[in-house]
Amino acid sequence: MKRIILILLSVLPLLALAKGKQDNRLIVITIDGLRWQEVFQGAEENIMTDSKQVRDVKRCRETYWRATPEERRETLMPFTWGTIAKKGLLVGNRNVNSIMQLANKTNISYPGYSEMMTGMVDDSIRSNDPVNNPHRNVLEAAGEDPRYKGSVVMYGSWKSTRFAIHNEQAGIPASVSYEPPIAKKQTPQLRLVERMMEGMPRYWQSEHFDAFTFAYALETLKNDHPKVMWISFGDCDEWAHARKYDLYLDAARETDAFIRDIYETLEADRFYKGKTTYLVTCDHGRGFGNEWGSHGSSTKGSEATWLMLFGKGIDAKGETKECGPFYTKQIAATIASILGIDFTPDDGATLLPIDH
Repeated sequence: MKRIILILLSVLPLLALAKGKQDNRLIVITIDGLRWQEVFQGAEENIMTDSKQVRDVKRCRETYWRATPEERRETLMPFTWGTIAKKGLLVGNRNVNSIMQLANKTNISYPGYSEMMTGMVDDSIRSNDPVNNPHRNVLEAAGEDPRYKGSVVMYGSWKSTRFAIHNEQAGIPASVSYEPPIAKKQTPQLRLVERMMEGMPRYWQSEHFDAFTFAYALETLKNDHPKVMWISFGDCDEWAHARKYDLYLDAARETDAFIRDIYETLEADRFYKGKTTYLVTCDHGRGFGNEWGSHGSSTKGSEATWLMLFGKGIDAKGETKECGPFYTKQIAATIASILGIDFTPDDGATLLPIDH
């Protein structure tokens, strides 16, 4: 216990946010089912050379294989390792004993998002069904604060994400799956993206491609200037379930580029520049080796998660080592700390933010 407290106080940055005084901005980005292995090690050779799971092994190897894990991860996620790792904080590289994981035992998406946003585990939440979460969440608390009221929104690729925060009860405008954008200013660009999505085949019935989530979110940020936004990407998980490793890698690379574009756009905007914190994480992990495409209570390793923090209030610590275990349920406390709001989970537990 003493070791964990010392690490929390000395390794991770102190945000020193006095509640009730800040007028901060926060972008929460979740990447459904992206393993810590790819984030911290890059492409896995045994999988990328399997012609049953990769359409073009030669192309995949040329694109993503490099001699060292450091080179491979920089090739896969150049913004993460070229910018975030230099400006912020990364947790979850188990090779250096930086441990983050789920507290819930299902190791699937909806319970992961519920844990993340409500700051607690409800053992009755065990499926991905699109049903409203009965628990209060940290984004709901943010929307009730006078500083953020009417300025909390979310976009998601997968249908069930907005149900995880019961967005209608919480008063959080949300657009997921094939729903139209919820921007206050309906620009020609938004209408064009909406028309493009209408013209696309519905490859997944409950989820659209992440490129549409990105486009909706970016246009809304540029024109409406919400102070808090949750952007939930899903392509990595879908391609992993389909056991298409090359497309899974492509999705990870593109999501990294989406994050770069969001960051660069906001830091060029006076409303966000120097005022915005960025939190990037996942809802669950995946199995090892041949089990990489699976996750769930029976899949070893799929409890492993990870976290990135950068932007306002975050010290440039890079990769953390010899720390944790931290839990996904601590993200709600982390969000509350960044925004300077009070939030207590329905179970009454008090959790430390991961950034403290």
